[in-house]
Amino acid sequence: MKLKITTGLIILTPFLSMAGENDSLAMKILPKDKDKTIILSDVDSAQSTVDSTDARVAAIDTTNRLEEVTLENATYIEPVVYLNDEIISFELNQIPVDEGLFNHHCSLMDFKVPMEYNDLVKSQIDFFGVRWQAKLKTMVTKSQHFFPLYESILAEYDMPLEIKYLSIIESGLNPHARSRCGAVGPWQFMPATARIFDLKMDYNVDERKSLDKSTRAACTYLKQMYNQYGDWLVALAAYNCGPGNVRKAMRLSGSTDFWGIYRYLPRETQNYVPKFIAITYMMNFYDEYCIVPAPINDSLYMSDQVFCKEGYDFEVIAEKLGISNEQLLQFNPELKRANIPYKGEGYTLSVPQSVTQLYYENEKDIEAKSIVRAEEKRIAEANRPKVTYHYVQRGESLIVIARKRGVTVSQLRQWNGIKGSTIYPKQRLKIYR
Repeated sequence: MKLKITTGLIILTPFLSMAGENDSLAMKILPKDKDKTIILSDVDSAQSTVDSTDARVAAIDTTNRLEEVTLENATYIEPVVYLNDEIISFELNQIPVDEGLFNHHCSLMDFKVPMEYNDLVKSQIDFFGVRWQAKLKTMVTKSQHFFPLYESILAEYDMPLEIKYLSIIESGLNPHARSRCGAVGPWQFMPATARIFDLKMDYNVDERKSLDKSTRAACTYLKQMYNQYGDWLVALAAYNCGPGNVRKAMRLSGSTDFWGIYRYLPRETQNYVPKFIAITYMMNFYDEYCIVPAPINDSLYMSDQVFCKEGYDFEVIAEKLGISNEQLLQFNPELKRANIPYKGEGYTLSVPQSVTQLYYENEKDIEAKSIVRAEEKRIAEANRPKVTYHYVQRGESLIVIARKRGVTVSQLRQWNGIKGSTIYPKQRLKIYR
């Protein structure tokens, strides 16, 4: 087994697979001690145990042989990450956690949002750990690609880092997620709310799907709610159901904290905050219950940002990178079509990591060919028939209109899907020039 060498104590703890086939091993790091001697381990059995009282790592192999290596001679090796799709079964379909264990685990973290345990939270923990376990395993792996960006923005806005888990509740870390009521993106903004927080939506883009811009909008919204109520749980409730419903619940309950206004909130919001607490807990302590992250197709999330000068053509870029327009669009979820919405300052485009170098090697060709493509589009647009409209006046017929417009009756029928000769006053007819 490969270990990452640190000056702390590494304890290897076997996770017992319920299937009994492939045992997984996890590493936990304790605070570093005075002694900087490390013992490297080569573990052949999942039943091996560690007993060390200073800053040493006990290496147990089949012969229980221990070998000491000083830190100066130690070699840094990337840790092995264990992934599998196995589903762990739990007795009575319940995660074995009680209030004491929950509070102990949470005390190990630097949570700023209150992590309170009750029957409602326990019910959601059981849901995420049992019925939702397959997706939970995927979220743990997928979060490694989303959370670094979230954390940097949350830190910039001086927000609790655990707010990042809210995106799992909202969208399952899916930038393309769309709810039945029309909320879109990883943070699920409705159109009206999105416009309030300057998220652009038009023919070319929907910035609700942008990881960067929608996260910043979510931070602004949540920070406003927190400044208004002084309680992160109430701020989360307001994010879900709106500040109007929260004020109403406060007025009816006479309380200002979440659990005090709980009964007067919409049912969805009643479940929303316990879900947040539960997913935050399970995303941090899934390994305590032998749950192992699932493998995913990392290539779909491994991207770099490149700067495109004004005028670079989207299709030319995709062509030079050897990928399709659809593939490039997958890495830029805010774009609705294969067109870069320039605003006079260039554009930052996301491309697969595997072709980043190829972009810079071909940038001059991209620029030259984009100029040619722009001219071709200009000529095509100039030659394209222009459509005008004629509104039928009382007493006009197709023959009269054709003579006025210098076209034939058959053309009028073809352009407007008219089978006979019947037309109506105020009817709009297309006429191409």
